[in-house]
Amino acid sequence: MKKQIEELERLLSIKVGEDVQEEYDNYLSLKGASAENLQEIETLFDIKLPEDFKEFYRYKNGSGYHFHILYPEYGEGCIEPFYLYSLDEMKETKGYFCDNDELLSEYYDEQDISHLDARIKPYLFNKKWFPFAQLAGGSLYLMLDYDPASDGKTGQIIAYVHDPDFIYYVADSFTNLVKDSNINLQDWEEIDY
Repeated sequence: MKKQIEELERLLSIKVGEDVQEEYDNYLSLKGASAENLQEIETLFDIKLPEDFKEFYRYKNGSGYHFHILYPEYGEGCIEPFYLYSLDEMKETKGYFCDNDELLSEYYDEQDISHLDARIKPYLFNKKWFPFAQLAGGSLYLMLDYDPASDGKTGQIIAYVHDPDFIYYVADSFTNLVKDSNINLQDWEEIDY
């Protein structure tokens, strides 16, 4: 994870546009979360955060509102920017997002559901999904999946995409999310609002 963080920091320093300089300065001033803060999240939500996730959050407790630092690919080649929640924002968001279980079959037919990645259970919302990042505006979320399908892996990264609402597989780990995101950020012209 350390290598991915160093590469992210290098890319951020050269990709920040003028219109987000203030957000970048705020990001630079952010501190990491304490072990106690991370334990509080695990206890409150009865989850075990992945070690690589905790390593990043010990470095930075989020990225600051609207400062997009993750550029993952999901679906069929879609790349969107996400900002990381602070631990407090995670608690707040989990209070209203993925706070209940709703099956995809309540909204989609079998043909639509057949497009779901085999590593994800067929839900639109699942109480065991834990949101940690979003696109500003709230129409896309990145989540840790604590209830994967049999082909999946606990802690894998999935994305909720609004309009049309669907769930996509993103990465098998937080480390690989950041690694893949860094590759995409390298090709991104500049970070803007």
